[in-house]
Amino acid sequence: WDQRMSAVVPTEEVFYSVCLLRSAVDDWEFYEEQNRQILRACDERKIEVKMYLPHYTEEREWKRHYGEERWAILLERKAKYDPRGILATGQKIFPFPLPSSIFQNSTVLN
Repeated sequence: WDQRMSAVVPTEEVFYSVCLLRSAVDDWEFYEEQNRQILRACDERKIEVKMYLPHYTEEREWKRHYGEERWAILLERKAKYDPRGILATGQKIFPFPLPSSIFQNSTVLN
């Protein structure tokens, strides 16, 4: 992988990929809750997990997903290439409008 990419990839040489692809029309809430339980169990056991289509609601969750180093790079790139914070607002990765702290902590802009 190109280190300039923002894709989240394992850092270890050996890793496992587990996919839960489910289809439920009537009882999808059951599967949603079961998925949360699985993720909670992994977290409690310190098993690192990366979701394919994450839906996080807090910055700390996105930070954990990307890792500290990649998160810092993402913040710098956001400040540099999207200073008005108008791109990809639907993913809710960054707050809108962008806080001024993003610009103050950026080594790319300074």
